[in-house]
Amino acid sequence: MANLESEVKRLMASGMSEAEARETALYDMEIEAGNATEFDLTAEQQKVAKKYTATGTKKKTEYQFSKRERKPNETKRHIMGDVKTLFQGLELNGICKGVCLSNPERTLDFEMDGKQYTLTLTEHRPKK
Repeated sequence: MANLESEVKRLMASGMSEAEARETALYDMEIEAGNATEFDLTAEQQKVAKKYTATGTKKKTEYQFSKRERKPNETKRHIMGDVKTLFQGLELNGICKGVCLSNPERTLDFEMDGKQYTLTLTEHRPKK
């Protein structure tokens, strides 16, 4: 009961009368103990409250990530084809080896003097 008395004193310090403080402290202790109180909702009221407080479930959005199809750039393919032919000629002369177009519009890989190289073709945007 010492706990009740200290709670009553604390509540009285906030401006409550002794009767109000005692009633509030007893009610708080009942709630903390998990006991039923006069203000609890009936089963029917709980169903109604659940219905009106339900947020529902939002349908989960499923994204379809797909890589954008690019139009083939025939000019770049033609340039890289010519560069590949040039490097294949160097390969026949023993200057380089392992000539390979890893991306037909962009990169050519080869080996020269024991080191790996990649030649990259870049088409610049027109200036504004």
